[in-house]
Amino acid sequence: MEQDRKTIVFVDDDKVQHMINRRILEKMNRGLKMVFFEDPYDALEWLSNNYTDVILLDINMPKMDGWDFLKRMEAKGIKGNVKMLTASMDPNDLNKSKEFKQISGFLIKPIQEQNFMELLAD
Repeated sequence: MEQDRKTIVFVDDDKVQHMINRRILEKMNRGLKMVFFEDPYDALEWLSNNYTDVILLDINMPKMDGWDFLKRMEAKGIKGNVKMLTASMDPNDLNKSKEFKQISGFLIKPIQEQNFMELLAD
């Protein structure tokens, strides 16, 4: 099946979110490749050399926020379908997201199984 080969990259400083997301996704589709990064710099380096179907990017991280991450992605020529992760839907974030063509949507944390089902169906 096509979806079995999807690679999803998580860039989020929250280890607990990684654990929850991994558990939900493994239950839904054991064939997924999931790559988790707490450090955005490590994620940028990995993305420079690897393909991913979707990047789930936290907006608020201590070392580098999601917006700076997107600017660095563009500067490095890294292409990718990005879904922004946020704990609260700030209208300013929605406006700022329009500056980045690689953003295809927002997901509210914690991510629900229904959101993952839609993500995998894309």
